[in-house]
This record gives sequence, C-alpha cells and structure tokens, in this order.
Amino acid sequence: MKHSTMTGWILITFALVLGVWVFTSHSSQADQTTSAGFVLNDSGTRLISYQGSGGSVTVPSGVTTIDSGVFANNRSITNVSLPNSVTTLGSRVFSGATNLRSVTLGRVTSIPADTFQNCMSLTQVSIPSTVTSIGSQAFYGCAALGSISVPSGVSSISTDAFGECNNLTSISASNSFYSSYDGCLYNSSGSRLILVPPGKSSISFSGNLRTVGAKSFSYNRNIRTVTLPNSADSIEAGAFTNSAVNSITIPKSVVSIGSQGSWKPGELYGYQKSAASQFASANGITFIALDPGSGSTSNSDTGSSSTGGITNNDDPDSPDDDDISNNDDPDNPSDGDDSDDEDPDNPSNNSKKNSGTSASGEAKGGSNGSGGSSTAGGAGRSYNGKDATPKTADTNIDPRYAMCGVILLLGIFIMVSGNKRKLTIVNKKSKE
Repeated sequence: MKHSTMTGWILITFALVLGVWVFTSHSSQADQTTSAGFVLNDSGTRLISYQGSGGSVTVPSGVTTIDSGVFANNRSITNVSLPNSVTTLGSRVFSGATNLRSVTLGRVTSIPADTFQNCMSLTQVSIPSTVTSIGSQAFYGCAALGSISVPSGVSSISTDAFGECNNLTSISASNSFYSSYDGCLYNSSGSRLILVPPGKSSISFSGNLRTVGAKSFSYNRNIRTVTLPNSADSIEAGAFTNSAVNSITIPKSVVSIGSQGSWKPGELYGYQKSAASQFASANGITFIALDPGSGSTSNSDTGSSSTGGITNNDDPDSPDDDDISNNDDPDNPSDGDDSDDEDPDNPSNNSKKNSGTSASGEAKGGSNGSGGSSTAGGAGRSYNGKDATPKTADTNIDPRYAMCGVILLLGIFIMVSGNKRKLTIVNKKSKE
C-alpha cells in the first residue's frame, strides 16, 4: 500500500472515531431538569427553560446565564429571585409575564431589550449595582411601576426603556452620567432634560437646564402646560412630539427649536422676533407676545405649511432651510440640524441628531456603586434608543464536529492525490 493511501486511511479512520466520540459525549451530556422544573445545561450554569408550576420562583445557585425568553408569557409566576451567580440575561426573559410582581436580579451586568415588556403587575425590581445599561423597551408597558432608582454604575439608558409606564412618576439618578430633578431624568450636570416620566402631571425644571432633549415629553399624556426657564437655549427636534402639552411659554433665551412633527399646542407664549415667534409662524400656531406693550398675535391662519424647526436669525423672511440655526451664540453651536452638538457635561449627546427619530439618552463608560430599586406605580410608549446590551446566550455547533470534517476531507484529499499520481506514472510507463 502506498504511503499516501495509508496516510489517507489513517486520517479518515481518525476522523470517524473522533466523530463518534463527540456524538456520544453529547449524548451523555444531555440537558438536566430539576424537580422544580428548571431545564439546565449539562454543567448547570445556563438556564435553558422553565417548566415549573409558577408562584414564587428561585433560580438554582450556580446558574450564570439565563437564555432569552425563559419566563416569557408565563402567567403563573409571581415572584422571581436570581442568585448572585447570574450575570447575563438574554432578551425578553420576563416579557409578557403579566402576573409577575417582583424580581431580584442577582448580579446581572445589564437589563437587555424587552426584559420586562408588558409585565403589567410588576411593582418592584431590585436593580443591582452591577448593572451598567438598561436596554430598549426594557420596562415597556409596566403599568404598576411608580418609581425607578438608577444605580450609580449605569452609563446607558435607552430612552424608550420606560415607554407606556403611565403610572411612573419618578426616576431618581445620581452618578457620573445621569442626574434627576423633580423626578425627571437629566444628564449628569442637569443641563439636558432626557426623560419626563409618563405618569407625571406637572413639572419643575432644573436650574441648570439648557436643552430640552429629543422625545423628552413625547410619552407623557398628563402635562398640559409648560413654562421653560430663562436658562434654556434650545429645544431639540421631537421634544414635544406626541405629547399632551397644549400651552407653552418659551423665553427669549431659546434660540433653537427643532421640528416637532405634528405637535401643535393651542397657544404659544413668547417674544417677538424670537425663535418662538418664528416657530409659531412657520407652523400655524397661535402666538401670544409677552413683549411690553405688544398685543396678542394669532398665526394660526398664516397658511404656512412648513413644519421645520426655526431658530432665531432675526429675519423671519429668510426660510432658506427648514432648520435655520443661530451660530451667534458660542454656547449653542447649532450646525443646522438642531443637534445638541457640544455639551461638555454629557458627551453622549454630541452625536444626537434632531431628526425626530432617535434620542438615546446614553453615555459611554461605567462605574461601580450602590444598587437601585423601583417601587409601585404604568402603561406608555416607545422611545427610540440604542441598545448595546447582550441579547441571547445562543449555542453554536460544537467545533469538534468541524475538526472531524476537516480531518476527513484531508484524508480523502491525500488518497485522491496519491491515486492520481499513481495513475499518471502508470500511463507514462504504458506509453513508453
């Protein structure tokens, strides 16, 4: 037997033996189901599914990862406690668990997208200090939540995380990335309003407020009247889109107002030749002048069809662009897209665009600190936000199978190559 043929057969045999071993090892490592109905992987570190009877549930110690949707749409569980060994959640872990009332999250590092979506009975969540991010629609539709405390290590909160939480009246935060005032979420310095909880019925603003952030009022259906302080200088696109605000007072200090979509308050109070008057004129909104000696002015019948954001250029007759910026203010270097371009206190806002489609309210980085909790209180809407949290704990094909295939193909290749060389030599000899 030729050397190449022998080598090929050895490799093929080895590949087959290795394949059988991998297969049998998988068979001996089948998922295990505990008496409480938890389906775990062979090592007991991953919770794959839950088949128990519900009620108060305690996940076994030693589990580090919970797969996506493990408790999703389970209407029998009422309380869930995760051990400190759990660090990773997939998405939608508790989504649709409508009778779930409380959860202890162990030492997870993030609350991924849709984790508690439509958990309408959820009144309490113990958020550990290890959490650094809260993903898109993580608490969407949690109708019983009344307050949320953001741990000190959280550096990223998707702005739609609390959509349709209509009884949520307070968000408290105090760390390097976020702060709160009157129950509302701000950047760390309090200069940018990020989120007004859907359940609030009135609002007082931070004394440091400069920017009303995109979609900050969009999911609140209770606040009808807003008076911005003189410290404010910009309103980002979509800040009031879909809100219930019907009367707003905008000071002279506001020089930039982004497009607000279909939002049209019943009356807008402001000053002549200001961003407020130009915005009212461009959008057919009744404008009531606050200038001394000036009369009320109605712009509701101007016939203007423009919905673009207009900033204060002191020239209402120059609508060269839907979004006109005033770059005379060195503290508000708007670049024409009404973005909050350079807020040194919240670098996460430097990439925000006032397109009316996103407002992540996120920051980069992280730090450790004390845990937070939420207590009783709503059902709300979606904010667009970036969710950088892990989604699933998917399993892949065992790489040993791939190795078997490579060895098998190599053995076949060597045999074929050896036989080709043998045939070539035989043909040459026959021709001679």
